[in-house]
Amino acid sequence: MVKRKVMIGAVAAALTLGGTAALASGAGTGTSASGAANSSNASAQTQNASAASIISPERAKEIALKAQAGTVDDIDLETKNGKTYYEVDIDRANGDDVDVWVDAYSASVLKVVNDDDKDASNSKQKNSNAKATGAAASVKITSTKAEEIALKQTGGGTVTDIDLDKDDGRFIYEIEIRTAQGEADVDVDANTGKVLSYDEDFDDNDDDSDDD
Repeated sequence: MVKRKVMIGAVAAALTLGGTAALASGAGTGTSASGAANSSNASAQTQNASAASIISPERAKEIALKAQAGTVDDIDLETKNGKTYYEVDIDRANGDDVDVWVDAYSASVLKVVNDDDKDASNSKQKNSNAKATGAAASVKITSTKAEEIALKQTGGGTVTDIDLDKDDGRFIYEIEIRTAQGEADVDVDANTGKVLSYDEDFDDNDDDSDDD
């Protein structure tokens, strides 16, 4: 009878020790998973921060003017062959005009291009400016207000281009915006301020049609 009690006690002790070891092993696994999750979140945050680190148009102008002295006439944000850059149009004191390409992420000067076509297009540009001035006098919403409306629609970003056009008797501001996700086009009624259309093209818009 005594021998039986001793054996039962030994079995109970073994089960107790085994359960404790299992709990310890489970706790270690949970800690490891939590650490991996935190590391993954940190990596994702770093990638998001990197994707949004585009320099401002004002910074691009400063860099361009250091490369070529003069007066900034126009600036556009362009994306070609996977490269995003500011194209800064500078009027120089000697009468020559140049375009300075500034990398939108690294802030480095990619190249300087002589704007040989400027003189040939001056006449066309003047006519265009006169037409735009006349159109602006016929609308109630200023371009600045239209930009505010468009940025509110996209939730923020940088306006890269804005044009006032007349379509079917209606004046419309056509606004291009660079956002953290990609590029957006917003059309705003120049008299009512109503958003007529909104289209956004995401940089990471992959085709998932092959997924089951």
